Amino acid sequence: MNESAKVTLKIWSAVFVVFLLGCITGGAVSGLYLSRSSEPHKPVSMRDRDEYFDVLKHEVNLTPEQEAKMGAILDDMRDKYKSVCAEVRPRYFSLREDARLRMRELLSPEQQKKFDTIVTQADCKCPEQKP
Repeated sequence: MNESAKVTLKIWSAVFVVFLLGCITGGAVSGLYLSRSSEPHKPVSMRDRDEYFDVLKHEVNLTPEQEAKMGAILDDMRDKYKSVCAEVRPRYFSLREDARLRMRELLSPEQQKKFDTIVTQADCKCPEQKP
């Protein structure tokens, strides 16, 4: 094989490798894009007022006037929810403590210690702990 044929073969090999890498990259990026676009949207909780409001603003295309009124409604609703939760919270804690006491009665002293540790860890993760 002469020198000119070797150079031509190298050039075509390089073009083929670049083409192949482009195909692989394009397929990977396309697959990633399609997998993210086809994922169901995570439902937004009204508990996170700001995130919920942002979704409403962008998805519903609210006008500035609608944004102001919608924000006021969400703030009012949040205040009313807090009020309802404050009313119900003592009953919730009472039911929870009753269930825990009944469960503890079934356990040995060693098991009770482990149970108490688990309960304490769970309580630490609760955003609104005490009535």
